Amino acid sequence: MAADFSQAAIYVGTYAKYNAGSLFGKWFDLSDFADKDEFLEACKELHKDEDDPEFMFQDRENIPEELVCESWISDMFFELRDKVEDMDTNEQEAFSAWLDYESR
Repeated sequence: MAADFSQAAIYVGTYAKYNAGSLFGKWFDLSDFADKDEFLEACKELHKDEDDPEFMFQDRENIPEELVCESWISDMFFELRDKVEDMDTNEQEAFSAWLDYESR
């Protein structure tokens, strides 16, 4: 099943905490953010106890693997999310089917 961008979420920790044995982080609902910069600011605020936190995206929901990995999230995610939200139901279903096919 393809990702539902409106329900996209990501768990953000840092490599420093992980390497120290801590899984401290937070699930972020990406629909709460207008763009990647706003999302990264929230991540920085969460991990403000580190001088230069290196974010670790430890888990994700409803985000295709082509748009995120352990240490990176694509700028395109937010653009695609917004475009999909503007589609009617038929277009969303077609896009979802295409994305599911391309993700294989």
